Amino acid sequence: MQLTVAITNNGTDGAARSFTQLLQVYKGTFGEAHLRNRRGILELAGAIRCTTGRSPFAYLRYGCYCGLGGKGWPKDRVDWCCFHHDCCYGRAEQAGCQPKTESYHWECKDNSAVCDSLEDKCQKMACECDREAAKCFSKAPYHRKYLLWPDFLCGEIQPL
Repeated sequence: MQLTVAITNNGTDGAARSFTQLLQVYKGTFGEAHLRNRRGILELAGAIRCTTGRSPFAYLRYGCYCGLGGKGWPKDRVDWCCFHHDCCYGRAEQAGCQPKTESYHWECKDNSAVCDSLEDKCQKMACECDREAAKCFSKAPYHRKYLLWPDFLCGEIQPL
């Protein structure tokens, strides 16, 4: 099942409200328990907003690796950021963590996500993955043509 949602919301906290509204639609479609298990995505969304100034929606279905899943060869530097973020989450999972659902405390300082005060290994790993992805996004040129890129154009050959 594919779900496409477009929500616009003006105001200083618009991105957070929009993302919460998207999660409400997500919850209604896939159930309460599934939403509870995706809490950690809010931290990633916040780190993206803090570091890039962009809405997290800009990266929700970008290229071949931004969003759920991923296959093929990354399309550009933004897509490579998502590929590396997926790999980072994979390393955290190998260490026994659940980075996709890990909630953690972080702060936005000087357009950077900061999680230095975390002591829990899994929270720290999840935060570092999200922080590095957001930092990578901030340095990579964004190409609108890769937003909502169809999976069938990603191919099967992928980096190791």
